Amino acid sequence: MDYQIAIPSYKRPETIKKKTLKVLESYNIDPSRITIFVADEEELGKYKDSLKDTPYQKLVVGVHTIGAQRNFIEKYYPEGTKLVMFDDDVEEVQKKISEQKLGRLEDLEKEFIIPGFEECEKVGAKTFGIYAASNAYFMKERVYTKLCYVIASMFGVIVDHDPFLERVTNHGEDYEYSIRQYVKNGAVVRFDYLTVKSNYYKEDGGLQTIRTKEYVYESIKKIAEMFPELCTMYIRESTGNAELRLKDMRKEIGNTLRSEEHTSELQSH
Repeated sequence: MDYQIAIPSYKRPETIKKKTLKVLESYNIDPSRITIFVADEEELGKYKDSLKDTPYQKLVVGVHTIGAQRNFIEKYYPEGTKLVMFDDDVEEVQKKISEQKLGRLEDLEKEFIIPGFEECEKVGAKTFGIYAASNAYFMKERVYTKLCYVIASMFGVIVDHDPFLERVTNHGEDYEYSIRQYVKNGAVVRFDYLTVKSNYYKEDGGLQTIRTKEYVYESIKKIAEMFPELCTMYIRESTGNAELRLKDMRKEIGNTLRSEEHTSELQSH
């Protein structure tokens, strides 16, 4: 199967080398498939220095902020491209072994990338991903295709340049994108027995440079207001952060929402 890998990265030239690129190397992924997208020319220089002795030399200057960068990345590739996107701080790709245990995924291509695109074709979806939490107890041995959260740390997409799919948020942009993909296509694909190990909120660089409780709140509130029929905002007591609960719906309702939101989003750009 022909596919490409894209890694958006910001202020993490050493992290990406020690983590995500090391993980991809462990799966013998051809470096020619992999493109790293940085925010500006200054960042490009830092990444070139960090990666000069590695086979990862495909670097592209995109734009600032992760939501806009992911939009840029998808426009960079022709429509129909099978694209897998990784965060730059993935430490391990994991599989549920038992109720209490996770283990390293043995073959990234055969167990995630190829099945992901095949499942999308079966159900008419254009994006697939993994369970968000690295916790075997909550994970299930199933492929879920209803409305759900497809976390951006590792996901696949069949590139579609429809403006409706463009993200307008940064924090929570993967929630927003999951909803947009579901509204347009009537399904998303999630492998609930797969996940990744990552520091998320604890790693320097990335969205951490601008993320505050207020920023999180405003981003989540915006998504909830854009798609009130599909999600509700709540405050998690343990963290004090705003989060979303997604609600499934019938496909025909989704088609109506897509038409309305397409119009409003085009007017906002």
